[in-house]
Amino acid sequence: MIIDEYSNNKDNSDKPIVTDPSYEHLSKINELMKDTVNNFLLYLHSDFIKKENLSEPDLTQTYITQATILIRKKEYPFNIDKEYHDIYFLSKGNSDFYFYPNEQGVSTSSIFSVESKRLPAPEKHREKEYVIGENMNGGIERYKIEKHGKGLDVCGMLGFIEKEESNYWLTQINEWIEELSNSDSFWNKDEILNENEKNDNYSYFNSISHRQTERDLTLYHLWVNIKN
Repeated sequence: MIIDEYSNNKDNSDKPIVTDPSYEHLSKINELMKDTVNNFLLYLHSDFIKKENLSEPDLTQTYITQATILIRKKEYPFNIDKEYHDIYFLSKGNSDFYFYPNEQGVSTSSIFSVESKRLPAPEKHREKEYVIGENMNGGIERYKIEKHGKGLDVCGMLGFIEKEESNYWLTQINEWIEELSNSDSFWNKDEILNENEKNDNYSYFNSISHRQTERDLTLYHLWVNIKN
């Protein structure tokens, strides 16, 4: 169970209900994440965007906007929003965006939180930021130390590939994780990424993250090729 349910008795009738999103919910979120890619790339390379060298927030904003349009079109049973501040499980950091149930009177806590990262990182000293970072702000690292995803069993990473190919980044990131596993007992070799799907526009991976106090987290990684 990802989120424990409140009792539905009359004593709790005035409290928001916290639901357990079904496998179908999570499956549809992963489906949406991938389905958004085509429209995201079309818009990204359109004449509407005038700014060059888009930042990570710029790219994330564009992706969220296209995902929102698709959610409305397909009438998915959830919504998407940016910068999740966790007032439910009190995660210390803010996820770049998140999904929550599209039902009145139901808790709007995250059912799937996502962290975005550029590949490569914008500065050399931040090159490993997809995995680890300064002040413990690496992408995967944030989930492991529960800055993100507290109370959840499944979350996501969104990568924007600006240089090289997905195979290069898969090898590089897995090497960083294996190096950490040899020097830091908090990291393990079984946390490397495994490829599930690949085409010209995106690659899709899964991994497991061992956390400080909670049970293991499953991460889904969507990497979008934005070079062209």
